Amino acid sequence: MVVTDEVMFAGAACGLVLTDARGMILRINGTFCDWLGYEAGALEGTKRFQELLTVGARIFHQTHWLPLMQLQHSVAEIKLDFQHREGRKVPMLVNARTLVLADGQICHSISASVATDRDRYERELVKARASAEELLLERTQLQAEADQRSLFAEQLIGIVSHDLRNPLTAIRMGTEMLVLDDVDPKRLRLSERINQSVDRALLLVEDLLDFTLTKTGREMAMNRHDVDFHHVIATGVDELRLAFRGIAIEHRSEGEAAVSADAERLVRVLGNLVANAARYGDNRAGITVRSVIDGETARLTVENSGEPIPESLMPSLFQAMTRGSTHHGGGVGLGLYIVSVIASGHGGTTLVASDSVSGTRVGIEFPIQPATAVDTSKQPDDEIQCASSKESQ
Repeated sequence: MVVTDEVMFAGAACGLVLTDARGMILRINGTFCDWLGYEAGALEGTKRFQELLTVGARIFHQTHWLPLMQLQHSVAEIKLDFQHREGRKVPMLVNARTLVLADGQICHSISASVATDRDRYERELVKARASAEELLLERTQLQAEADQRSLFAEQLIGIVSHDLRNPLTAIRMGTEMLVLDDVDPKRLRLSERINQSVDRALLLVEDLLDFTLTKTGREMAMNRHDVDFHHVIATGVDELRLAFRGIAIEHRSEGEAAVSADAERLVRVLGNLVANAARYGDNRAGITVRSVIDGETARLTVENSGEPIPESLMPSLFQAMTRGSTHHGGGVGLGLYIVSVIASGHGGTTLVASDSVSGTRVGIEFPIQPATAVDTSKQPDDEIQCASSKESQ
């Protein structure tokens, strides 16, 4: 079977057009005509290629197509919208190149394929992008509003907490003065309970103030200097025994070395850990406090018996507003968060282990001396040169 060039041209799978340099249609195949609803005789020699385009596509043809054909004599994969005879739009992907015929006439050979699916896909992409941008804008606005509300709440907590310290201190001083010369056991016990409640409230106020400090972008100050680590913890334990009279608190120490730490912050860690153990542990078994110096590391842990910490709670245990089972009452979930902040301020980390056999152990560990870095930029030039020469030797 012999297939002539004419048959191949007329029945090609793509639209084929041959125009002169001004765009006048010289030849057009049946495929192109079928797509646009024309007969070849109605187009050849009577219409220019650009007359088949929509208004927008004609502008593009004038401003982009023609300059490209003049400069590089070809265009590739340009999407143009054609006007169907019935008025609807037909998107096509067009390629073209310049031909010089035997008689020297310049012509444009054009091929086109319908891009209806591609056009629909591109429009869906544009629509999806616009929708995504709208959602992003909405989310950004909601996040900004949430941040503003959060900042307001944190500032409010800070203000209220600060203002609570004065009346609480006044209550404590007042109860002490009321029983200064009193020997009545009932009134003394009542005064002691009031003072214990005030101490817990003051500890909560300190936690709230530190929480506000960290959540507003500031760091908790650490006044580190060499301290007697075991003595600091032992003193803190003695004070806690007065606050938790019904619980046996034992202190065990191990190791000796100079420790650089903020003593007040360590006592704060100890208080929060013991309060947490007293709230959630089995107080009949008592609480064990361990201060350990192991090589270059200092470790403070508080151990208690009772129900182990649920596995689901472990990852968020040291996050703010995280609490154990609510039936124990008390606390707002800031104690262990403050512990983690103080540990981080000492260049350390938190520790936690809990099971039904060994009980629960929570604490911190940190280097006994802060890391130091040598700043060579501040060394005199002759010292740097001397060091360099020694290295080369």
